[in-house]
Amino acid sequence: MNKIIKWGLIGLGNASLNIAKEFNKIDNSKLMAIASKTNVKLEEFKKKFNVSNKNCYSDYDEIFKNKDIDIIYIGLPNTLHEKFCLKALEYNKHVLVEKPIVIDFKSFLRIKKQFNKKDLLLEEGTANKHHPFYKNVINILSKINHSNIYKIKSSFGNDALGGKKIFGFRLKKINTNKRLFNKSLGGGAILDGGIYPVSLIVDILSLFSKDNFDDFNIDKCFKKISRNVDLNSKIHLKIKKIEIEIETSLIKNLSNNLEIYTKDGFIKIENIFNISSNSSMYIVKDGDTKFITNKDNNNSYYHEIKEISELLIKNIDNDEDFKKKFNKIEKNCKFLSNWLLN
Repeated sequence: MNKIIKWGLIGLGNASLNIAKEFNKIDNSKLMAIASKTNVKLEEFKKKFNVSNKNCYSDYDEIFKNKDIDIIYIGLPNTLHEKFCLKALEYNKHVLVEKPIVIDFKSFLRIKKQFNKKDLLLEEGTANKHHPFYKNVINILSKINHSNIYKIKSSFGNDALGGKKIFGFRLKKINTNKRLFNKSLGGGAILDGGIYPVSLIVDILSLFSKDNFDDFNIDKCFKKISRNVDLNSKIHLKIKKIEIEIETSLIKNLSNNLEIYTKDGFIKIENIFNISSNSSMYIVKDGDTKFITNKDNNNSYYHEIKEISELLIKNIDNDEDFKKKFNKIEKNCKFLSNWLLN
């Protein structure tokens, strides 16, 4: 493996733009190639990020044939993730695919079957998990008395629809041409935003439960649906005797935080999904309060690219941390699928 990991991007939307901006800050990675069916985007990216004309593709299939590329980032609509993950594995390319990895659990199992035949990285694009603040939070949570936890609440949502409201009614109509509001493209609040609180809760439960917690029943599920797209959803369930409440939305701004209730205190983590200088952690125990803030100025995409590239340089063949992470991705997918079906 080269000391500089060479990346290719497929689908040049906002997520790809956020990733592309970070390459000039990182010494172990290079943006090598881009692919889009939109010529305007190809030209914009080519000029902005100094990509060679020969490495700009209007046919997605062609980028996989570039033997210089080590890893492909898939930033396409959710319904295309499975197809191009399998294409990447066919050409022996490592993969970072935008969250969620796929739109249902059966799709994940098809990918897993092929993935297990090769020593290739297949990573889900929850960039915040690579940030030092997130890792510090998980490390702190690993040391608390988990038997004291009785409730976890988390939410992630923003008003992506916009427009004015009059007497509580919104005048703006849903534009199904936009990916977020198009069911055939894997849109909807659960797939787009639900992955954040779900994957965080999976990480937390994995700290103290060696048993399989895949099988669970959602006690209550509220959904606001319009034009066959879930715009807002809230669920209640219990896992390991812990009450869990999760909400996600495309039509209202939620707290985007995590709260853990314990018998001897309370823990609140603010801005854990979009980590910034405002991200913090409050720990209240037996009346004492501890306050922890994020002190890293680099964003999550920077850490995601750098850490994945370091892992590829190291060689992932026998990397136990990566194997554990892949197991968590499977749990994320099963959790989301269960939520969607309720």
